[in-house]
Amino acid sequence: MDHKREVLVKDYIAEALLQLMKKKPYQTITITELCERAGVARVSFYRSFETKDDVLIQQIEAITEAFMSASQISYQDDPPEAYFVKLMTHMKNHKDLCDLLYKNQMTYLINDEFNRVFQSVYAGRYDPYKSCFISGGIYNVFYHWLQSGWKETPEKIAARLSDVLEK
Repeated sequence: MDHKREVLVKDYIAEALLQLMKKKPYQTITITELCERAGVARVSFYRSFETKDDVLIQQIEAITEAFMSASQISYQDDPPEAYFVKLMTHMKNHKDLCDLLYKNQMTYLINDEFNRVFQSVYAGRYDPYKSCFISGGIYNVFYHWLQSGWKETPEKIAARLSDVLEK
């Protein structure tokens, strides 16, 4: 399969999975149903993914990489409040996906992504324990915000996080 077609197939599968998750619980979605919705053969699914989780992981990683590239976000270089505004605005821009993951008790995939990014981007700059501490703290604030219905603005969350860092 050529690269362009492979990317399209992955996109079709990811979109189909998100559509299905809006209608029914993640655990009840079968690979057959997902492939039918995406309009691809099961062999195409297994050529690109091993599990449904892999579809979501790939989607989350692609969103993260696009965001990091476009925003040039840097925990080390951006002022704290500016960093948190960028990050929380990004998270709110993907509210639908975050809400779907929350509804299906799968926000651990977001936590894994926070950890992956901090461990890879800041390897060599920060001790691994510091990276875990930072990513875990930010994730937990994000999770609380998600869990409580996104009531505050990204700017308000950023101000709260910046305030915590100053004390």
